[in-house]
Amino acid sequence: MELASDTKNLAAYSPTSTPLLDVLRPVSRDSRGKLSAGEYFFLSGAFMLLLVMAGVPALRRLVMPADATSLWVTALVLPALALAAAALIHELGHLVAARLAGFRLLRLAIAAPATGRGADQLHACKNEVLPVGSMVFVPRKLDRLENRLFAVFLGGPLASLLWPAFLEACPHWPQAHPWTQWFVHLWSASSVLLGIAALLPDVSRRGVFSDGARLVMLLMNDARAARWTATIRMQLALGEGKPAREWNPAWTIQATLLHDDDTRDAVTAQWLAYLWAAERGDITTATRYLEEALAAPPAVASRLRDRLFLEAAVFQAWFRENPGKARVWAEHIHGGRLSMLEQERLKVALLWAEGSLFDAWEKLSDYLTLLRELPASGVRELAEKSALDWKRQMESRMLTRAWRTMYTVSQQVEGVTQGREIASC
Repeated sequence: MELASDTKNLAAYSPTSTPLLDVLRPVSRDSRGKLSAGEYFFLSGAFMLLLVMAGVPALRRLVMPADATSLWVTALVLPALALAAAALIHELGHLVAARLAGFRLLRLAIAAPATGRGADQLHACKNEVLPVGSMVFVPRKLDRLENRLFAVFLGGPLASLLWPAFLEACPHWPQAHPWTQWFVHLWSASSVLLGIAALLPDVSRRGVFSDGARLVMLLMNDARAARWTATIRMQLALGEGKPAREWNPAWTIQATLLHDDDTRDAVTAQWLAYLWAAERGDITTATRYLEEALAAPPAVASRLRDRLFLEAAVFQAWFRENPGKARVWAEHIHGGRLSMLEQERLKVALLWAEGSLFDAWEKLSDYLTLLRELPASGVRELAEKSALDWKRQMESRMLTRAWRTMYTVSQQVEGVTQGREIASC
């Protein structure tokens, strides 16, 4: 009779199996070749628009290059600047709408947080509450959240579609330099294409919903919208230092209700649900959530992906005491992306799995020292409580093992004594 572990197809035998976490099946690889509907529309639309512009005599006279420098400017420099300007208008539309809707700009998504010892690095989701384009926002309040989210995601496409009307209506452009006229037309066309592409309800190859998909989601008020708002609430609670075990259980139910996509929303929801279940001591449920999160790493930001791999390594080391599988997961993490605190946490878990219990206990004390050097905040306080709880569990396990060893030795001594007594008789 074949064993499920021998077939490498454990999931087919049990709905609660964890083939990814147990390294029986490789994690899915990143695929970058697929274009989303919005990207395809923008590229094809831009190509067709250039063909149309080239066929209009008035426009052709504007861009007809007189020398090599003019060719480079009209064919490459001005289109690149127009595309960048169109993207800027789109982002500004989101920013203005977010400010009016009561959101605070947390950071620029293009500027990844440093992997130092800051409190922001204690949780991967804290810096990704509401990513919108190249920006990340945080809601100042949670009342009427769906309506205010609708305004944020409508702001970008609306700005992209309204700005060209203003540009083309300006009476000064016909008297401007031909290059300026060409730039204005390119800017207007790029903005219109970008606005329409953003409104197409689609998911990018990185698992990110488009502006149009978000708007449809909110209009329908479906399960995806409920999952999205639930993860926002959990991320805010995490950032405020509220223990995961005290989160509203309804948030976890809403966040994990769907299992039909590999979007970034789904992965983030499974990760937050894992934190909730692990804090409550429900290891069976936590294992299932972690397995689901690991099932679609291409749909995750690199920061969260490495955090998932770190958690898988710690899980194998601490709960299953398997140093081999723990090191396999640790090797998935990109070098240099872990903060110093995360590196210390991984070292503690690996030492424990390798049987160096006292060394792990001492290393955990070093981890606590690093935590206490951080500025006071709710996040640091939450991490410190979690580390102290880990330390108590470690001491309890060490004490249990010590008593078990003493009992085994006493039983062996008693057996030897009884054997000698019987032999003497």
